Amino acid sequence: MDAARDQFAARGCSVLVVSQAKPEVLSLYLSRFKWNVPLVCDPERAAYTAFGLDRTGWLTFFKPRVLWGYFRGMVRGYRVKKPYAGEDLLQLGGDFILSRARCVIFAYPSADPTDRPAVSDLLAAFPLAPPIPRERAR
Repeated sequence: MDAARDQFAARGCSVLVVSQAKPEVLSLYLSRFKWNVPLVCDPERAAYTAFGLDRTGWLTFFKPRVLWGYFRGMVRGYRVKKPYAGEDLLQLGGDFILSRARCVIFAYPSADPTDRPAVSDLLAAFPLAPPIPRERAR
């Protein structure tokens, strides 16, 4: 999502990433990794509940599709990490597009931990719109 921020902005869309991390964990993460989109904390997972995102079971991690997804990630440099305090490993995520009127116009609840829509699918979910104005240089 971060890498595609400009593509979303060209369609008049801003991106917000919601994490179940506690504020101190997210702050530590952001001190190490630079993101160009805002990330917010939801340690109580209220947004996950509001969007109807389910939890999965432990056996999901042994499905070939999920194992393959993690293997591909490790080949690309992703390191398996120890869960942080309070992290719910079974909580599934999702991708949603909301209109300016706060109506859901695209919903993709993940079926497993590695299930995410392609950026092209997200971009195709809404028509081109004027870009969101950026702050002027001072």
